[in-house]
Amino acid sequence: MQLTADAVAVAGTRSPLVRPTSFIAPPARVTAVAGDPGYGQVALALALAGRMPLSAGEVRLDGSTDPGVLQRHVALVDVPEVSAPEDGLAVHHVVAEELAFAGRPSGRRAVAAFLARHGVLAAADEPFERLGAEERVRVLTSAAAERAATRVLVVTNPDRRGGDPRLWWPILGAHAASGLTVVVQLTHATMRQLALPVRAELGSTEAVAA
Repeated sequence: MQLTADAVAVAGTRSPLVRPTSFIAPPARVTAVAGDPGYGQVALALALAGRMPLSAGEVRLDGSTDPGVLQRHVALVDVPEVSAPEDGLAVHHVVAEELAFAGRPSGRRAVAAFLARHGVLAAADEPFERLGAEERVRVLTSAAAERAATRVLVVTNPDRRGGDPRLWWPILGAHAASGLTVVVQLTHATMRQLALPVRAELGSTEAVAA
């Protein structure tokens, strides 16, 4: 499903949280949106998922602007203070919660199978924040993709955890290759590190399709 942000803006108390932002995220592709981490990126993620009112513009998913459609099909991944795991929770606990939210079996056996499938079973009892950036991206995006209705992944600033983005970038590509639409919010520094052209940018309406 194609996700389109058309001059999307979100008002704040004293200044805009999101200035007009436009981009097109085609299905089976990874669309990177450049911008500084912070409230603007969080607000944009919520807007893309139909979970925050817009002050201008619109978000369309295959032409639909219905917030219910967006909420059903757009999964928010690792959004600070929204869907990011709380510090201190064990890896197995985070995965159990994510699988339950996805409507999948979330008992001990199902969680262990998921962790083994994604190569982190040995870290099951470790605090989630101790996972490397690559493992964190793999676990959270894969759990979100378990939702039967998920058609779009919106991943917020996976680069804020450090590490080499070249290790987790292929994980996003693999989800796109499976048919999902993937939107990832990145800093300009990470865009340069990945040698990605800036085709979509927070606060810009000049963007083009990825």
